[in-house]
Amino acid sequence: MGTIPPVAGEFTTSPFPLTPIWDSPEAIWHSSYPEGIPRGVDFTPVRVERLLESATLTFPDRAALRYFNTSWSYIELFDRVRQAAGGFRQLGVTAGDRVMLVLPNSPEFVVSWFALQSIGAEVLPVNPLYSEAELTRLGEKCEIRAALGLDIKMRPLAIAAKRLDLPLLIETSLAPYLPLHLRVPYLIGRRLAGRGPRLKATKCLEFDALYRRGRPLTSPAVDDVDRTAVLQPTGGTTGSPKVAVLSHRNLCSQVAQLHIWSGMESGKESFLSVLPFFHVYGATCAMLSPLAGGSTLLLQARFKAKDTLALMRRHKPGCALLVPLMIEELNQEMNRTGRRIEGLHFCMSGASAIRPDIAAEFQKLTGAVISEGFGLSEASPVTHSNPADGSGRSGSIGLPLPNTVVKLVDREDGTTPVPPGEVGEMIIRGPQIMQGYLDDREETARTLRNGWLYTGDLARMSDDGYFEIVGRKKDLIISGGLNVYPSEVEAVLLEHPSVAECAVAGMEDRRYGEKVCAWIVPVAGKQIDADELRGFCRGKLAGYKIPKQVETRTELPVTFLGKLRRVDLQRKAA
Repeated sequence: MGTIPPVAGEFTTSPFPLTPIWDSPEAIWHSSYPEGIPRGVDFTPVRVERLLESATLTFPDRAALRYFNTSWSYIELFDRVRQAAGGFRQLGVTAGDRVMLVLPNSPEFVVSWFALQSIGAEVLPVNPLYSEAELTRLGEKCEIRAALGLDIKMRPLAIAAKRLDLPLLIETSLAPYLPLHLRVPYLIGRRLAGRGPRLKATKCLEFDALYRRGRPLTSPAVDDVDRTAVLQPTGGTTGSPKVAVLSHRNLCSQVAQLHIWSGMESGKESFLSVLPFFHVYGATCAMLSPLAGGSTLLLQARFKAKDTLALMRRHKPGCALLVPLMIEELNQEMNRTGRRIEGLHFCMSGASAIRPDIAAEFQKLTGAVISEGFGLSEASPVTHSNPADGSGRSGSIGLPLPNTVVKLVDREDGTTPVPPGEVGEMIIRGPQIMQGYLDDREETARTLRNGWLYTGDLARMSDDGYFEIVGRKKDLIISGGLNVYPSEVEAVLLEHPSVAECAVAGMEDRRYGEKVCAWIVPVAGKQIDADELRGFCRGKLAGYKIPKQVETRTELPVTFLGKLRRVDLQRKAA
């Protein structure tokens, strides 16, 4: 077992010394706010690598992560992080450099992420399925100095590296961790995919070279919590590609908020970490926050219901961060096999709204509480959540997290407050809100105004402070001068026994300006009759909200987190 040097500053079992503070005057003290959870707290933010350092001091021998048959303790993980940080620095990566991580969830992602933070570099996490063109555009925009990629997906990154004239390219592999029955097809797939062109202009090193080069980093290169930690690619509030700039203060604040809200005991939990770390939802909620609390990460590179269920049955995680699509597929797998998940007591669902019947089925099959929440990349990402004690409300995103202030304003003027029960644009203020969009002053000024993040989401608030998302501002349908919220129509359509999935959006119409259109995925073996479906909606919806056009599809376009891509439906229909 290795040793670690003393940490500058004092740490307790919790990485955050917390004291109550007076809340913001704009905040509303709701009677339903969970008892014992302070709405406003004061804590001293640190750089994110310090959170791992603190957990290592407190829980050195506890398992930090498990991946197949590999298990690393906190001290083993921390030693690797220090060694890799020294290797990065020896290879010329310094504070302020931007490094692209094109990796799935794996031990190397965790090591690289914390090692780069330790030397003051900025991490650009990217989906490993991106094409060479997408990688090149992001690399140019962020002016990266180095990149790390997975051997079986290396070719697109190698091509992008050549175009970008990168001085450093590092290759990792999952093969050493895989059992034999998976390692052989993995190696065959790697050979068939090609390792990518070997480029004279680009150093391409095996990841182990980081451990062999230079001396371990014994102290952070910088200690400024307001420096950039992560450059998070996001669609932004307009749908066009943006890069949100998240500081160490942003991420550390988010971790503190999650720890306070969940009330989980440090050093006691294990987390299913299947959410992709290249997205801030996975990186913050399924990697950084659990590690800060001394939890064990159960890593999975990609979600497959069969494999995920097997992993959860073997290791019995107490906590899981999922998206509705994953929950639905786990329900199907449990029903198919007759096997249940034991030990799970808490599950946070985000990225998109979860259907009440799917949530109820999962809770019945597992006994776990599903806490539906809300967030966006620009907020590191969580801003709302239902209470972890099971007292939340179906169909609601819950209450704002501690130190988070939320207001609803008129969607046209952006300033006039909207009272409870009415729909307005949701704006948010809190320590987790991003610094802005990278090199995009115009979009930053549009999104961040007077300290408030304008989310573009339309919501309503109940009298006791629970929020409900009714749609995106840009998705609002104005038909004949009247507002139609897609989520309201979708909720009614899903009540029909032949509708498995649906999406509603507006299409241009000469007479009404926009007409309501619906795309339906029918239940297996069922057919959809458009006229019958419209008749079903009568009495449940006002006439102008009933879809004028209905199309049947085998599936709906979604992102990797299961978010519906309405724009794809609209483009095809147009």
